[in-house]
Amino acid sequence: MATKDISDYELRRLKNIEDNKTVLAKLMNDLKKISPLPEPVKTPARKPKSPKQKSDMVIRRNPARNARFTYLNYSPPRTRSRRNSVSSCSNSSHASTPVKSPDRLVVKFGSFFKGRRPADSDASIYDDDDSEDEVLFPGVCSPKRKPRKPADPAVVKSADEITEEDLEMVANFVSEKRYDSTDGTSCHQCRQKTGDQKTVCRSGACYGVRGQFCGPCLRNRYGEDAKAALKNPIWACPPCRGICNCSFCRKRAGRGCTGILIHIAREHGFSDVNAYLQSFKTPANQK
Repeated sequence: MATKDISDYELRRLKNIEDNKTVLAKLMNDLKKISPLPEPVKTPARKPKSPKQKSDMVIRRNPARNARFTYLNYSPPRTRSRRNSVSSCSNSSHASTPVKSPDRLVVKFGSFFKGRRPADSDASIYDDDDSEDEVLFPGVCSPKRKPRKPADPAVVKSADEITEEDLEMVANFVSEKRYDSTDGTSCHQCRQKTGDQKTVCRSGACYGVRGQFCGPCLRNRYGEDAKAALKNPIWACPPCRGICNCSFCRKRAGRGCTGILIHIAREHGFSDVNAYLQSFKTPANQK
C-alpha cells in the first residue's frame, strides 16, 4: 500500500506505535542495568508447641477438687446424667440414703402457663404451691399481678352542682393540661386523657365521652367557653348538635379530616374552625 493511500489518522497511529515500542525498549534496558534486589532472609520455622500431657498437670491432694483440673468435654452427652443416682454419691455422706425420683418431670417457666393451660392437662401439675418457689428462689419469682380495681362510674354533675373549684380546673391553654392515665378524662376532640375539667353534655341523649371537651378544643374548634358550658343547664355538645368537626365524626359523615385548622381560620378572619367550615356552605361566603 502506497504512502499516499494512507490517511493522516493511520499515519499518526503508526507513529504512536513506534514511539511506544521505543520507550518500552529503553525501559527494559534500564531495568537490566539495575542490580537485582537481595533475596529475603528465610527465618527458621518455629516448632509447634506440643499439647500438655495430662501427666504434667499438678494433681491436688484433695480428691474432691479433681474436677477442677479435668479436661472439658464439649461433645454432647450420649447417656443421661447420673448425678442423683446412688452410685454417683458413694463418696458422699448421703450415699446410704436412696434418692426418690419424681414421677413426672415438669418444667415451669414462671407464670407462662397460668391462664394458658391445655384443656386436657392435669391441673395438679400447674397448681403447685408457689411458696416453695419463693423459698427456694427468693427474689427471682415474678410477683403476681394484682387485679385492677373497676373504674368508678363517671359522676355527672348538674349545672347547679358545678363549684368554683371545678371551674378553676378548666384548662385555658394546652400547656396547662397534664396527662393522667389513672384518674384523667378524655377529650372528644383531641382524645387526650388529662386531669383538667371537661364539659358535660345536658342534652339527655349523649353517651360516653361525646360531651367531654377540654377548654382549648372547645374555644379553638367551636368558639365556645368551657366554663360557660358547664354552668349552662341546657348546653348540648357539638356531636349532639351535628356540628362536630373531629376526625371520627367527619369520617363517619364521609368527609376528610381537617387537621390543625385554627391558624388558617384566623388568617381568614375567623375566630374558630367551625365558623370557617360553615362559611363554605353559604353562597356569599359571609363571615
